Amino acid sequence: MKLKHLLRYPSQIRLAKSLLRSRKPLETEPRVILGIDLYTDHLLFDCARHLTCIAAVAQQSGYAVNLRCTKSMLAALAHKPLGRSFLGMQHVRWLGSRQIFPAHAVVLTDVLEYHANRVHAGQHLISMLIGNDVVPGTTVMPYPMHPNQISVRTLADRNRLRSREKRGIFFAGNQKQRYGRAKMQNRFGVLSRLEIVATLREAFPELLDAQREDRLVLVDTSVEKIEQQKWISKLAEHQFFVCCPGASQPMCHNVIEAMSVGVIPIIEYDDRFYPSLQDGENCIAFRGRRGLVHAVKRIQSMTRLERDRMSANVCRYFDRNLDGCEFLGKLFRAGRSREIRFVSMPFHDKNFFDPAAVEASDPSEPRKAELPVSRRVA
Repeated sequence: MKLKHLLRYPSQIRLAKSLLRSRKPLETEPRVILGIDLYTDHLLFDCARHLTCIAAVAQQSGYAVNLRCTKSMLAALAHKPLGRSFLGMQHVRWLGSRQIFPAHAVVLTDVLEYHANRVHAGQHLISMLIGNDVVPGTTVMPYPMHPNQISVRTLADRNRLRSREKRGIFFAGNQKQRYGRAKMQNRFGVLSRLEIVATLREAFPELLDAQREDRLVLVDTSVEKIEQQKWISKLAEHQFFVCCPGASQPMCHNVIEAMSVGVIPIIEYDDRFYPSLQDGENCIAFRGRRGLVHAVKRIQSMTRLERDRMSANVCRYFDRNLDGCEFLGKLFRAGRSREIRFVSMPFHDKNFFDPAAVEASDPSEPRKAELPVSRRVA
């Protein structure tokens, strides 16, 4: 147990157990169980955001989630804001490290198979490769929406929001100083969020006029909040979304949420999608400040028919490659048939695994063609 977990343990373990006890029993037990076997705190980064995303998608899909970890890990999870949301979900159950998953569960683990030394009931393990790089030949989990946006309401509204009339270019996000760090350029070769916003304001002041049909809307959510329940609907009002990077790595939940309702991404990190987005087909790709200015000028010259065609392509790409429920269903079936051993999760700015160790363990087993498979290291 890390020192910080040890100091927090007494209060946080009580909170964790309280959250687990507070749930109402499910009316019917799900017949599909996704096991998550945590040995490390690697999935607790970003307030346990991505662990909670997996659970939220499982809930949408009608799956139960069995989390197996030590009590100290459970306490560490309860310390995270979204970790508390995870523990409070009705379909989540906790197993102590010596308990065994149901025999029919498919189990994801955060260590390589030969390090997974807990007892299993013969399940096939899928190792989560959590980090920045993607090991060639492994299945890639799509970057998810924010867990607060993964809801039944969002699914029910998706087609309606896709068909809504869309106008203009939009970005909304936190614009504090940490989003202007040189790390984006030095580490990933892309403009920072603040560079993108400043470039657009300087190059297109006339588009900031709220009366224009092709207006440019740049919202600083640290100043002007947008309610969570209105976020997807707000996105769907616009034809294009400016994909500004996060604070530590390029990918953000907001581009996935925008694409879910047919909003066309204006993006510099199109190659961090799997498969890559295609300029002029399902995105407007650019490189650098000049490229960004040129991208907006390209948009201004596009016909309505061209924009609508691209929006339809964005919806098609989302449904095939980014829909969390579709991916989880395919992953579960592949796990049941023992067809994959690894799933890459390029959600961070550093690796929590050794790519060489994965490649040495020969990940090239047969895989289903419909699962997105990487071709290179990002």
